[in-house]
Amino acid sequence: MNPSRDAVVDVRRAKNSDKVAIQLTFLDGSTKRLERVASESVSKAFARLRASLKKDGRADVETITLKDCAEDASHDDAWQSGGELTVGDERFRVRLNAPDIGGIVAVDFPMVGFPCAATAVGLDFCEQEDVAFAWSVDGREVGQGRVYAPTEEDVGKRLMVRALGARDRTTGEMCGREVDYEFANAVRRLDLDRTDALERLRPGETSKRGDLRVMTYNILADAYSHTWQTMFPYFADDLAKAERRLQLVLQDILEAEADVVALQEVDKKWHELLFEPVLASRGYVSTDWCGKSGQTMEGSAIFFRSSKFTILEEQVIKLNETSDTQMKRFILDDENYELANALAKITTVAQLVKVKDKSTQREMCVGNCHLFFHPGAMHIRIIQAHELLTQATAFADGGPLMLCGDFNGEPEDGVIRYISKGKISAADSDWIRGSLFRWGGTSSREAARSLYYILDDGHGYETDRNYKVENSLELRALVERGICMSLSARTLDENWGAKCKCGSCDDGDGPIVAVKKHVKSGCTFKNCHAVAAFTLRREIGLDPGLEMSEDELAMAKRTSTMMKNAQDEGFRVVSSLQIQALESAAPIDGSTVLPVGCGATLSIPRPLFSAGGFPEWTNYVGGFVGALDYVWCSSEAFRPRNFAPLPPMSAVLQSTALPNAVFPSDHIPVVVDVDLI
Repeated sequence: MNPSRDAVVDVRRAKNSDKVAIQLTFLDGSTKRLERVASESVSKAFARLRASLKKDGRADVETITLKDCAEDASHDDAWQSGGELTVGDERFRVRLNAPDIGGIVAVDFPMVGFPCAATAVGLDFCEQEDVAFAWSVDGREVGQGRVYAPTEEDVGKRLMVRALGARDRTTGEMCGREVDYEFANAVRRLDLDRTDALERLRPGETSKRGDLRVMTYNILADAYSHTWQTMFPYFADDLAKAERRLQLVLQDILEAEADVVALQEVDKKWHELLFEPVLASRGYVSTDWCGKSGQTMEGSAIFFRSSKFTILEEQVIKLNETSDTQMKRFILDDENYELANALAKITTVAQLVKVKDKSTQREMCVGNCHLFFHPGAMHIRIIQAHELLTQATAFADGGPLMLCGDFNGEPEDGVIRYISKGKISAADSDWIRGSLFRWGGTSSREAARSLYYILDDGHGYETDRNYKVENSLELRALVERGICMSLSARTLDENWGAKCKCGSCDDGDGPIVAVKKHVKSGCTFKNCHAVAAFTLRREIGLDPGLEMSEDELAMAKRTSTMMKNAQDEGFRVVSSLQIQALESAAPIDGSTVLPVGCGATLSIPRPLFSAGGFPEWTNYVGGFVGALDYVWCSSEAFRPRNFAPLPPMSAVLQSTALPNAVFPSDHIPVVVDVDLI
């Protein structure tokens, strides 16, 4: 008698595990599972199984035998695929390391027209693509496959997705448990007109005639949402919810119909649950998720249209290091201690991918990066760009090169001038301004903690108001003070919307004691009017206090102007010293790098152009507006054709700035069309 196909015993042993999992599926559909040490004898396991089954009420289980197996055989030796286990009168077909599924997860915010993706978890001996899914609404099947887009008919109802099992790649048999995931939230409509965001992304006739359509998009990582109350106080909590917001990002991507999609600030979680499965269902193949080297689980990813490209090779490069000998010496110079200290803390990485065009068989290198963000660290971005260009040129090996990403530089900044013009001088102003950067130098938390050093009787409150600068150290200190003043003034602007973390604190014991209570509650000059006012009053020489009158704010503005003038004069002094050092420096034979003082003369290995030109902005937030995102193409291999225009300002400013209800990120996606020469 052959064992029933429905009566099976699955025996699984994971790689590098000393345990074996045994699961019996009976004819009535019930199961029994036990886990044993792989080296023990099967007879010992059968005795345990017999006792357990009797406890479950199965009487006729006295006899448990494994065909053609000695009683003292270990699990490693005993189990054979296709063998036969007899338990009482019931026979079971043996399957070794058959696929199994532990459960399903999904983005529980279903909306009409927005693709929902199911992700099987706890997979054993199978991959995601081996799992079969079925979708239903109120018991009615509405779709199959990993992705389903709810329809108008589904509004107000709850979705359920079932994993029907996973296909064994050797036998083709469907194996494993059936598991369900029921959405807690009913299907809803977005009820929002996103025309202003989407229309600019749609390919026109000019775009359709081009060889290649490329998108680069900083999608705003949810990993940083804890900072948004300070960064985007105008962004409502319900709109910031990742389950909703990132589906709008996905809609942007699909609307553009790009051949290459380079994303930055991609949470690992959302890459796995949303972007990878949905874009795969729409004809894209993804690189590996490329995470930063630190603890934050955000990074970058590139998606290629699978009908057009084959991924050949991927490489990740750390942008806190340099492969150039002269640059290493420059960074490790004692005078550049703060630079080396900052680079040691930075977690920036970039990804390089080599692909082949399926129609032309031509290979191409695509890079994706998100350079260091701090506005004062412009010298670090120049170093990172130089390393990226050097590594990418070698990786491309003479083939077409395209570099996408958030370069955190505006057209007039050193990093963008370097890439677009092909060289930068060691005496460039951004080297000098960057040398003033100190890790934590403008930290609002550090500034808040420093208020504890002011004694309650006022000792330690006064600050040095002599703004004369004679060297770079004095200039750095003055610049840091100026930035703190500027950010404090921004917090006091009623349109900014900053919110105190502790509500209010009793100042009955005086403003110095009161401000320390604010600080203890987590307040800083970035998010609290009281700490901001206290900081400004201290800088301009007023008595301690937690508020600022209009006249006092005007006084702070005049003080800021005086401080800025002193900074400019100090900058001229430091710049003059750097220029003198460069004029006396001798070139280094065989090197395109000439380190001098706080800067280095650099040249890029191959010319590039910005395929999207230099727009007025790509990042629009409260307190900053500028172009930071680019698609750079090697000049000898590409020709620009078209690029997406900026969206209407009325939509951008409907809730102060970005992000808002219509635009899900603080950046807009940059989309370009290029031809291969």
